[in-house]
Amino acid sequence: MATPARCILPDATYFVSVRCVSRTMRLVPTPRVLRVVRYCLAFVLQRYRQQYGLRLFEFLFMSNHFHLLLYNERPCIPDFMRDLNALLSRALNAMRGLRGTNFEKNYSLVRVLDPEHALEHAVYTLANPVAAHLVTRTRKWPGASSVGMRYGEPVEVVRPDVGLWKTGADASRLRSKLPETATLVLDRPPCRPELDDDALRAEVLKRLRTREDLFAAERRRRGRRVLGARAVRRMRFFEMPPPEELFRRKPTFSGVAGVMRRAAAAAARAFQRAYREASARFRAGHRDVVFPAGTWLYRVRFGAACHPCGPP
Repeated sequence: MATPARCILPDATYFVSVRCVSRTMRLVPTPRVLRVVRYCLAFVLQRYRQQYGLRLFEFLFMSNHFHLLLYNERPCIPDFMRDLNALLSRALNAMRGLRGTNFEKNYSLVRVLDPEHALEHAVYTLANPVAAHLVTRTRKWPGASSVGMRYGEPVEVVRPDVGLWKTGADASRLRSKLPETATLVLDRPPCRPELDDDALRAEVLKRLRTREDLFAAERRRRGRRVLGARAVRRMRFFEMPPPEELFRRKPTFSGVAGVMRRAAAAAARAFQRAYREASARFRAGHRDVVFPAGTWLYRVRFGAACHPCGPP
């Protein structure tokens, strides 16, 4: 298989991480890139929100990767990620006069099993630029993020006049004709029902400030300074960070411990085993094979039968 088998279940929360090719700085947060990223995210999310009930709880775009915390009411995340990455990649290429992909195909997809743990993923997402010692506070990060947004409050994003949407005498005739504006909405995670939207948002930002303070204390202990937003913007999009550790574990779920974690791990292994067996039979010509619940590729692309999904 070119990509790992993904278990995409309905009514589930997923934490998505996407890296730029070779970890290059394709998303370096210049003002033009910021406008492109916000519009592409708003446009694709608006369509999937209306058609499939997709919800976005948090997002942040670093220079060479980005994180999304999503709720998948109806299975659609692979298509959403395909459309978002494709539109964003085309827009960045048109802006820079390049061709080819900007993002790695095998993005990370982690199912969040505990609703309360979704808050930890939200804080982790927002704290990324501070954890990397790029800025002292997430609000100082010049890239696209949800740190200043409120739950349920729509934000109108204007189509940028760059790249695919460039106007003027030198603009190409073959340009995208997407709408002039798109609406970006941040939804609340499915936890803490006793809190209203503003109180829950305040809790996320409070946890974020606590984490920012921890990183500040670490910098003081090591005598280290942040790089700063101005230096971040000056990076070239083809630059790469230092090499990283290879062959690290890639989790597929989070939010449980002890017996529940072992049960979730066993279920994940059972899904992979059943998927491989069904895939081998299907490719051998047995079209009556039934794939495990959550199968995406064979169900969507080839119309294969799947077991019904149980409770999330």
